Amino acid sequence: MGERRLSILDTSFLQLESASTPMHVGGLMMFELPEDKDRLFVGELVSRFRGCRVFNNPWNYRLQRPSRFQFRPVLKETFDVDMEYHIRHHALPYPGGERELGQLISRVHSQRLDFRKPLWEVHVIEGLEPRRFAVYVKIHHALADGISATKLLMAGLSVDPSDDMQLPFWAAGSINRSGKPRQVKAVPKLPGVRGSMRFAREVTRSWLGRGDAVSMRSAPMTILNDRIDGQRRFATHSESMERLKRIASAANCSLNDLVLAMCGTVLREYLLDHDALPEKSLTVNIPVSLHKPGAKAIKNDIALILATLGTNIADDRIRLEKISESTSMAKEQLRNLPEGSQGLFGNLVLAPQALSVLSVLAGRVKPAFNVIVSNVPGPKETQYLYGARLVNLYPVSIPLHGSAINFTCFSYDGYLNFGLTACRDSLPHMQQMAVALGSAVDRYQSIYLGAASSAESATALDHRV
Repeated sequence: MGERRLSILDTSFLQLESASTPMHVGGLMMFELPEDKDRLFVGELVSRFRGCRVFNNPWNYRLQRPSRFQFRPVLKETFDVDMEYHIRHHALPYPGGERELGQLISRVHSQRLDFRKPLWEVHVIEGLEPRRFAVYVKIHHALADGISATKLLMAGLSVDPSDDMQLPFWAAGSINRSGKPRQVKAVPKLPGVRGSMRFAREVTRSWLGRGDAVSMRSAPMTILNDRIDGQRRFATHSESMERLKRIASAANCSLNDLVLAMCGTVLREYLLDHDALPEKSLTVNIPVSLHKPGAKAIKNDIALILATLGTNIADDRIRLEKISESTSMAKEQLRNLPEGSQGLFGNLVLAPQALSVLSVLAGRVKPAFNVIVSNVPGPKETQYLYGARLVNLYPVSIPLHGSAINFTCFSYDGYLNFGLTACRDSLPHMQQMAVALGSAVDRYQSIYLGAASSAESATALDHRV
């Protein structure tokens, strides 16, 4: 029977788990029924899912000891997986809309995973109109980051609408194809004395700051950085990738910089509306993937960088320029690190926030950063589940004590899909932020490309759930 010992980063996600901070990530997949199928297709799908008892890791892993209080926990392979428990079937009152779906996802995402069982659940949701259904999958962050979770989900889909033989996610996605679990090293080895000195210098810069560089001391305290409870709210928004790329090209910045500017604009307006905008700019924690192209390993492999969101800048153009400058400095800092040490650097960036959460100081002292914004690349080709077309995939992420909202993006089939996940009590009207993302794009298009035409603005799919 195989086993896998969690790395330090993976262990931190396990130890941060609490009733207030469930540490699972999720994906909400919206499907369109095949043309030759009716609503009975969904019930048949659930039966098919529950009948597949072939597992690849990490889907068949459970904690050797069901506790978060472990130094380096061990995951053990299990063949006793209760599919009735892990595959849930929901039916919204027909015809279900975005609001009803959002309420269900918010409620289900608030519920913690059972540490006595494999750390995942699949929720199949019917009753959506027109001719749609949803599949929401959640998996603990200790098992997979956004890139890895995407690989796991995409392994259960096909580019062929006539493919009726594909395996479900848990049977198709694995850590490696040999069946032997990969042993994850706890700490990357630093190369020599010079490399260690260079690493120490960059860590010191990240903690203390230098010049205009954003450090872990740069973030102001805001109403978004209090302590949170376990109830979640979830909202979504979609934008045309072509539209965003044209704006970014005209602004001479990256697509990620434009996404950060959109989020910074939304947060600035939100804080202004609540008379709570600080003089200093909010800072953002940006996960950067370290996964090598073509790598099949399913694990957390990320570095973390800090940048400004320019929320103290009223001019939209200058805000974007400042963000672009800040992310360039952060990326340069990451490049200056010795090879193989970027992941450890990410651990140290996260450490102050993680320690404050574990010591119950988070939300009571100034945070290391104000918000997390991440962008997960997805497939460009249309995907199918037994002939059902995947229309959209929205990431569902993790708020923390001291960081009550998380913005995560997922690119798929020509659209960038935003998932906004927040503490329900901290941001009771989060739908306004989803609407404001579209308004922010309109503003940047007007600045760099001229006034947005009504036809072009209509390419944005605004979903508020």
